[in-house]
Amino acid sequence: MKTVLVLGQGFVGKYLADLLSTHGVEYTSTTTSGRDNTLKWCASDDAALLPAAETVVVTFPLQGQAEARRLTTEYLHHHRKAHGDAYSPFWVYLGSTRPFKETPSTRHTKPDISAGGSRVEAEEYIIGNGGCVLNLAGLWGGDRVPEKWARFYGTKDKLRERLKDRSLHLVHGADVARAIYAIVTSTDRAARFAGRWLVSDDTVYDALQIFIGAEHIRGFVEELLSETEVRELLSATRIDDIAVGPSAVTRRIDASHFWSQLQLKPKYLYTVGQPDPYSNP
Repeated sequence: MKTVLVLGQGFVGKYLADLLSTHGVEYTSTTTSGRDNTLKWCASDDAALLPAAETVVVTFPLQGQAEARRLTTEYLHHHRKAHGDAYSPFWVYLGSTRPFKETPSTRHTKPDISAGGSRVEAEEYIIGNGGCVLNLAGLWGGDRVPEKWARFYGTKDKLRERLKDRSLHLVHGADVARAIYAIVTSTDRAARFAGRWLVSDDTVYDALQIFIGAEHIRGFVEELLSETEVRELLSATRIDDIAVGPSAVTRRIDASHFWSQLQLKPKYLYTVGQPDPYSNP
């Protein structure tokens, strides 16, 4: 039996696979193509094709309660034939902090189903069956650089809406992997980590500070400052007078419960314009 089964060796899965390999933890990862010596498997395939493991980490979205139920029950039914009825892997499911709208939101905050949809339904099913859900803030690392996200604000209307709440919460893929590694290697993981946890680093970032370096964003801001509402929102009449940085925004995601339970701290923090500290230790 494997120690860990990673369903989906994508962005987080690759960091996790590297960490598990470094520590000699026996694992299997899947991809839809079977690349990089992974097991070729996708969510619509039979779960009986997957190896038994002590912990199963699901890195991709499950479409509602029905898909979560099908995956977990098929997997259990198949492997209990070989390992007995006592076999019960611990499930770790990765979600997003997007459905959390309260300020601040903690692990005890109820997610907004209208913002999370079927993903939240799947999360509730995993939690209801004794699993762990990690709602991740904005993932970054390597080529996934927050400055590049300025492209998502290609119109003045989109940027105007973003200026109403400039707070941005991030977590490095390597820190997510460190957290998952701590969970899967814990001897009492079900008792300590079952339930919902919000995951971000210790910092709240200012999206405007990050994106203002993009030429089109700077141009939009200069144009938007002609609007009274925007000038009042930014407390400025000129672009150079806009206060930017963590002190200019409000923390929305409080992940302190998670890191305290892990007895870890985020290691890789983002700094505007600086290289990835993981890639350049």
